[in-house]
Amino acid sequence: MNGRAPVMVRPRVQIGASIAIGPGKIDLLRAVEREHSISAAARALGLTYKRAWLLIDSLNHGFGRPVVVATTGGRGGGGARLTPLGARLVARYAALEARLEASCGDELQAFRELS
Repeated sequence: MNGRAPVMVRPRVQIGASIAIGPGKIDLLRAVEREHSISAAARALGLTYKRAWLLIDSLNHGFGRPVVVATTGGRGGGGARLTPLGARLVARYAALEARLEASCGDELQAFRELS
């Protein structure tokens, strides 16, 4: 590798015993937001639909309210969207990533130099 390899911070956050948030779940929520579909989001990330649904369901249950809502197919077709909670979760995670990257500049540069 060269010194131009991207280096980023991808934190994991544990809230109590029932909520774990990390890069995989956040990437899935971002894909649902982009694709408007759980199955399309799963395909985009190389996940099975079942795995994607289990990750979303774990967040829905952990928070006690949905982060994603799905609608069944029909005349207008089905789909999925982030709830306001899901959108806030993605935004807060992005803010945490940005803050960590900004405050860890020297350490991140040291990792770049190792590559």
